[in-house]
Amino acid sequence: MSATETTTIIPAGTWAIDPVHTSVGFQVTDTTEGFSTASGRFTDVDGHFEGGETPSIAGTIRVAGLRTDNAQRDAHLLSPDFLEAEKYPEIHFVSKSVEPLDAERFVVRGDLIVKDAPVEVELEGKIRGVGLRVQTGNEQLVADARGSFVWGPFTVEVTAAVTAVKEEA
Repeated sequence: MSATETTTIIPAGTWAIDPVHTSVGFQVTDTTEGFSTASGRFTDVDGHFEGGETPSIAGTIRVAGLRTDNAQRDAHLLSPDFLEAEKYPEIHFVSKSVEPLDAERFVVRGDLIVKDAPVEVELEGKIRGVGLRVQTGNEQLVADARGSFVWGPFTVEVTAAVTAVKEEA
């Protein structure tokens, strides 16, 4: 790409995340007492993409939607030992930059705000498609992203598969 060319990775407009067709997964590795790994997902998410020349991404995860398919582990992760779900019911993400790598791939950098403390994260993503959804006739965008970050003694890998619907102007 030349210095004068630009790539618009997210088409112009506001795109609302469709929580029914979006998933945010995680894998946490704890290295403090040997090694252990827990995998899971959050089932209650929302947010939006702003497209065009200066794209941005923001999202909210409701911590109570955490699922690891083990009720005892879920309760422990939601407890004051980890996420403190009663005191901090939401995790927020706010992008600082969304930079295209090519016509489909991008890097998003931003703050993941966990327990009111920002953690800098970098995710590499890909636009899987933009088009009209047959069932509704709405324009939608499908993307995914993945990355990892360190949170205290834990390494957290994050994956997101997102469907977003273009809002009317």
